[in-house]
Amino acid sequence: MEVTHAIESRQSIGRVTQEPISREMIERLLDSAVHAPNHRITEPWRFHVFTGKGRGEFAKARAETARLMAEAEGDEEDLISGRVNRERKKAFRSPVVIAVISEAGRDEVETLENYAACAAAVQNIQLTAHSLGLGCIWRTGPVAYHDHMRRFFDLKDGDQIVAYLCIGYPDMGERQRRRTPAAEQTIWHEG
Repeated sequence: MEVTHAIESRQSIGRVTQEPISREMIERLLDSAVHAPNHRITEPWRFHVFTGKGRGEFAKARAETARLMAEAEGDEEDLISGRVNRERKKAFRSPVVIAVISEAGRDEVETLENYAACAAAVQNIQLTAHSLGLGCIWRTGPVAYHDHMRRFFDLKDGDQIVAYLCIGYPDMGERQRRRTPAAEQTIWHEG
């Protein structure tokens, strides 16, 4: 697939089938990620891949995080139960979930640059998935940033969760994309 076409036609695919994806295909996605630009070649990304029954670990961590959040917010038990169940199910909405982690840098600037590099790695995964006929959507949300999830992923100070990528074969058609033309968002500084 020609790169400009891939960029312009890639979409977030929120509905996918449960058809398994081969380990080789997943490895291709990850191999594309590590070619993202990263200042000083810090290679700050770490990946956690959840497939098959391995998604259960992720589901349990998400569910417990939802419980902790709901309790802290003072929800009633029936509301807590609903939140926990919804959060648990999210781990199973696709046959593959890749968590992308950005490691902290040696200082605040390098940490910020590392996060940007990991965002570029996420885009590489999404474009590669698209070129392979896979659907992908980038998810996070409040649960992703809770201390319980930080402990689940054994994050150190300054490490950050960048994305949960839900990947599978699309179970939905293409949609019209809405993008504001770059010309409307650009200020030219010319000599």
